[in-house]
Amino acid sequence: MRLRTGIRRFTHATRIILKHGIAHLMYPRLARWPNLARRLLGDQLSGPDRLRITFEEIGGTIIKFGQILAMQSDMIPLEYCRGLFSLFDRVPPFEYEHVQRTFLEDLGKTPEQIFESFNTIPFATGSIGQVHLGMLKGCKVAVKVRRPTILDDFAVDIAWLTFLVNVVKLLRIERLSWIVSPTEEFVAWTREELDYRREAHYMDELGRNARTNQFERVPAVFWNSTTARILTVEFLEGITISDYLRNEETGASPDFNPKLFAGRLIDNFLEDAFDHGMFHADLHPGNLMIMPGNVVGYIDFGISGVLSRYSRRHLIATTLGIARGDIDDMCDSFFRISTFAQDADLAGFRKRLKEKSETWYGIDGTSSLRITITTLMLELLLLSREKGVWPQRDVIKYIRSAIALDGLIRTFSPDMDVGGRLVETSERNMKSEALLTLISSQSVAAVIEGYTHLMRDGVLRLSAGLRRFDSENMVGEPRSAPHTHRNNARRFTQYLSLAWILLCMTLLFRSEGTGIRLQTLPSAALLWSIAISVIAWGLLKVARIV
Repeated sequence: MRLRTGIRRFTHATRIILKHGIAHLMYPRLARWPNLARRLLGDQLSGPDRLRITFEEIGGTIIKFGQILAMQSDMIPLEYCRGLFSLFDRVPPFEYEHVQRTFLEDLGKTPEQIFESFNTIPFATGSIGQVHLGMLKGCKVAVKVRRPTILDDFAVDIAWLTFLVNVVKLLRIERLSWIVSPTEEFVAWTREELDYRREAHYMDELGRNARTNQFERVPAVFWNSTTARILTVEFLEGITISDYLRNEETGASPDFNPKLFAGRLIDNFLEDAFDHGMFHADLHPGNLMIMPGNVVGYIDFGISGVLSRYSRRHLIATTLGIARGDIDDMCDSFFRISTFAQDADLAGFRKRLKEKSETWYGIDGTSSLRITITTLMLELLLLSREKGVWPQRDVIKYIRSAIALDGLIRTFSPDMDVGGRLVETSERNMKSEALLTLISSQSVAAVIEGYTHLMRDGVLRLSAGLRRFDSENMVGEPRSAPHTHRNNARRFTQYLSLAWILLCMTLLFRSEGTGIRLQTLPSAALLWSIAISVIAWGLLKVARIV
């Protein structure tokens, strides 16, 4: 049965590709006879429109492949990316009976038995599933249900896409080599999205990270009504950026401020990526919501990125190297978050990047950028492919998400300096990372242990001299036992550790732009007083004066 379905779908897809491919090639040759061309080939379409319609007619998971291509502006022309963006919210729904069957198989009840109310007509559709509105325990919820044939469609689509990629690799067809990387990413990303429980876990984690951010809203998950095929989450009130761009004249809300909203969108993305190491990696207009008060709402977390602390540190260093015009530092940091092909040309990468950078910065020799961060990142990715330098998968997710975010913001707030905001946040995070490292237990122990004996001996000698000067008639105390010296040294280290942490907290409190909010701390003067008192008391304690 599956074989027959696969053959039928492969034939369907091949017929559509050939139809539109022939039409695209033949229309210019029949330009002299427009009526004949229209009769034989249908309406004349631009390249981007024809590619979009091809994906729409094939349907299934191939629409998801088109959505991923829309984010690959480093691999296909920008006008094609823009043409494919409409695939994000132009997908036909499936019948409600499939929704009921899915609920009965997964939860043992129909939607009407679980929810207080449930709208049988979906209000949003996607390539993987569709979304219905409902009420659960007095809360308005969005219920996403997976398409009934998605697993079979995915298996078939992956099979023939993999076949196409293998043919391109085997025959070394240079003109089609661009399709290899997006196809491999499509396979990996779509497997993640097919299980809604994975998306729910991402949403839970990102929601916890955003609890202290009043300008970022992530829906809560209702786990009792969530399975691999059903996802029930809190409904966010607002409109998507897609709807806003289509109906810009009506506005999103009376208080909507495009520039303010854009700034918060950037800040949220960078804070999630750099501070928490997890970010929404599918930032297209249909997944971002404009909520009252210019709050950014996020939906559809099927594709999320996770950055290790190591990757974050070197990604920030790469960004700062670019911003400061230090290409050598940028290359060193970029290489640390990349793997290399067997024929990778690192020296060529560095040399070519220096040549390109001559057009990036001001003609007066300063490090001010003359191009956007998006353009720069695109050139960086293209050069990486050319020289066999492959950034880590989640680093690529971050870069492409930043590119998509920049392109999106330019559509509704063209005056926003995305690159400048990125550099500013990178510098703030670098400072914060350095200062937080100072108060780590390992750093404190390493610094203090090296000086404990020296400081202790100096204090003991000073104390002994004072006692000899002031105790002519007193009997000297017996010499301390070795374990007493060790205990004194250990306590002294603890006192100095506490003082060191207090001093570092003062630095954090007084440093501007670190991004650390310490409103509840006492004043800097009080911290200094406490720190000095602790140090003095610790020294006297070691000297056994108190």
